[in-house]
Amino acid sequence: MTPTDDRWVVISGAGGAVGCEFVTHFAASGRPVLALDRTFAASPQPPSVVARPLDLTDEDQVRAVLADVIPTSASIALLVNAVGLIWNEPTLSFKGAKLVTHALDSWRKVIDANLTAPFVVASQVAARMARRGGGAIVNFSSIASEGNAGQAAYGAAKAGVEGLTRTMAIELGPLGVRVNAVALGFIDVATTRQAVAEERLQNYIQKTPVGRLGRFDDVVNAVEFLATNAFANGTIVKLDGGLRL
Repeated sequence: MTPTDDRWVVISGAGGAVGCEFVTHFAASGRPVLALDRTFAASPQPPSVVARPLDLTDEDQVRAVLADVIPTSASIALLVNAVGLIWNEPTLSFKGAKLVTHALDSWRKVIDANLTAPFVVASQVAARMARRGGGAIVNFSSIASEGNAGQAAYGAAKAGVEGLTRTMAIELGPLGVRVNAVALGFIDVATTRQAVAEERLQNYIQKTPVGRLGRFDDVVNAVEFLATNAFANGTIVKLDGGLRL
């Protein structure tokens, strides 16, 4: 992708802490951006951005928005598939003297947000890419995919994202669509600080060899690498500063 590239970038989870930063990043270079999420902040969008609220687990809605916003003659260069929901809930926990299991309602909500929605968006965007010469998809996983106490549904969903990424890479590579993922550690954004107590974050920083939380620029660099390296396909880039070494 070049500064004069007029191919579209689609960003799912664009109303979230990471997704909205990607909207700003690509819009700043003049790229046409389709921003997708359930809701958006009231702040105005740059001129090159079309923001559409929708249910990302509904393939009919996603297909309709793509058709409405991006002409069939236009190409989609990149999908930044950043939709997701951090969720902390163990398999078993004590509530008073009672041992309770992970709520099924929250399990379904987390799987929908972190696995079903990325699948729906990726499959619909991939269909458009395949018809126009290909493109790149970057999914978002987490180091929780390797197992993380207190995040049963979230860890399962992110492990699913990595399996989905590899499978789509095999299936779609021959069609010119490359599929990769970034597995994020602790990135210094609002949702991380809402989900993780400050004391725990400081503990993670101490255990991380590079001695800090990740920054948005770190995530951008990883996504840009996966988007532009034509031989990267089915790759999961772990971005955690060495925390899980």
